[in-house]
Amino acid sequence: MKGGSIIRPAEPEDMQGWLQVARDVRHIMRHPTMDTDPEFLDYAARKLAQEDAVCAFDPTAGRYAGFVGFSRHFNRITWVGVAEAYRRRGLGRALLAAALAQLDTANPITVDTYREDYPPGLPARRLYFSMGFT
Repeated sequence: MKGGSIIRPAEPEDMQGWLQVARDVRHIMRHPTMDTDPEFLDYAARKLAQEDAVCAFDPTAGRYAGFVGFSRHFNRITWVGVAEAYRRRGLGRALLAAALAQLDTANPITVDTYREDYPPGLPARRLYFSMGFT
């Protein structure tokens, strides 16, 4: 457990939790309708069905703390979000590590992140760089 949260593979039943986290990070990702956007809903449902996502669930609070979507096919991290109440506790690092464990570390793993001149994205950039991304 990290910060009281259990990190585990995400399942289709976790969709509403993912949307809860998406609502919490939509301003950072500059996507104000992310949790209702049909494209995002399709993406999240596909990742859950393909077992290409991990989540953090806080059983004490009964809520989801974060999600990571990834692609085994493209060896890529495709979405990371941590609910505001759970930030700065190492949860993003733990989620990312759980996702990376599902990918082929013998080959390059890619992730898109924010530009360095976008202040809300700096914590994500720092996390990726601290975990070896360049």
